Amino acid sequence: MSEMPIKSVRKFYALLFSGKISESEKSLEYIRKKIGDHNPYYKALYGIYYSYVNDDRDSYIFKLWERYLDGVDRETLKNEMKKLLEESYNPPREFLQTWLDLVNIMDKLPTPHKIEKKESKPEESPEQIESFRELEEEESE
Repeated sequence: MSEMPIKSVRKFYALLFSGKISESEKSLEYIRKKIGDHNPYYKALYGIYYSYVNDDRDSYIFKLWERYLDGVDRETLKNEMKKLLEESYNPPREFLQTWLDLVNIMDKLPTPHKIEKKESKPEESPEQIESFRELEEEESE
């Protein structure tokens, strides 16, 4: 990952996908200040945020989550994503890394509140709930 600790990025995603939009904005602003708004990693995070907040159901973030919730394994998602992005326009490495980092931590994130939960996927696992509690505790410190 760029110069950004995965913990900060995970916190941003957890807040965003749990519907805490204003807190996720603050977290994204923290990341922007750390790595700069011209950094491809930040640009990808901002794009994910923008698409999610604006409920762009055709965006890749929604498609990625829907496929994950339908049972597609993370390794398959990573490989498909690499191929799609590299064939599309050969993005900066940090941009691609943003998406790969997301796929790597999806199982630790809450199911996005804007995506209808599938019957095949159980409610958040105890690991996801504990992970989110840890992030909330860090936030209150």
